[in-house]
Amino acid sequence: MDFDEIVIDTERGPVPALTTGDGPIVVCWHGFPDHPASFGPLAERLVAAGRRVVAPFLRGHHPSTVDELPFGDGLTLAADAAAVNAALSDQPLDVIGHDIGAGVAGRLAAVWPERVRRVVTMSVPPPGALGTIFDDPAQQQRFFYLFLFLLPGVAEALFNDELIGYLWRTWSPGLEVPEHVRQLYADPGVRANALKLYRANFDRSLHDPALTELARISEKPAPIPMLVLAGAEDGCITPDNYKSAATGLAPGSRVEIVAGAGHFLQLDRPDEVAALALDWLR
Repeated sequence: MDFDEIVIDTERGPVPALTTGDGPIVVCWHGFPDHPASFGPLAERLVAAGRRVVAPFLRGHHPSTVDELPFGDGLTLAADAAAVNAALSDQPLDVIGHDIGAGVAGRLAAVWPERVRRVVTMSVPPPGALGTIFDDPAQQQRFFYLFLFLLPGVAEALFNDELIGYLWRTWSPGLEVPEHVRQLYADPGVRANALKLYRANFDRSLHDPALTELARISEKPAPIPMLVLAGAEDGCITPDNYKSAATGLAPGSRVEIVAGAGHFLQLDRPDEVAALALDWLR
């Protein structure tokens, strides 16, 4: 899939993005360690169904914004997403989020539901259902990189191309890292910003104080139904972690486990993911 690169002028500053197609907009937010271009196979199918795909770069994950991430909390990214939707249309937009992008989509829908029409999230349970995810020692082991990233100096030394390749191969068995992902994370500034996003999970000094009041609702279930997709072979967050997902979802939501898919299910099973997403977005 060939994308055009654009810059979306928002009230929170310019947001670089990839786009393709014509028709009603679907905004797709990527995760870690990833790149908007990884939505290519899914975008191809959405465009064939008459949609326009806009895939922004997370703040700090593009050369033009690498110095613009003073805070790394999830609300910062969700506020960016609300600003992107407002800049693209005066109507609510459909949103798809993968991995970190799933948290972006969930918090966007919780805090700014007027900006969202339909939501699909992939590979991470909804924010409101994450409270017990660290209770399982096996899941703690799969999350080794979260704890590694908290160690100053050690994280910077070990967060390299080899680690990224290991994460991709274990999260989606047999899947190799796309070259566009390798190139993106070759930038030391992008790697530093990715570490900041993870450190913000445990360090409140990395939370934007201007958004503090919104944190009261951002982790609660969004008031609109969401489709939550997970890969049956996900080596990062296994399907059993979605058993309590309903506690973080509005009535009418659905959880679907995609057979044969790993963490990067939009690449592992693009036909199945596109069919589920298009049905939900209709």
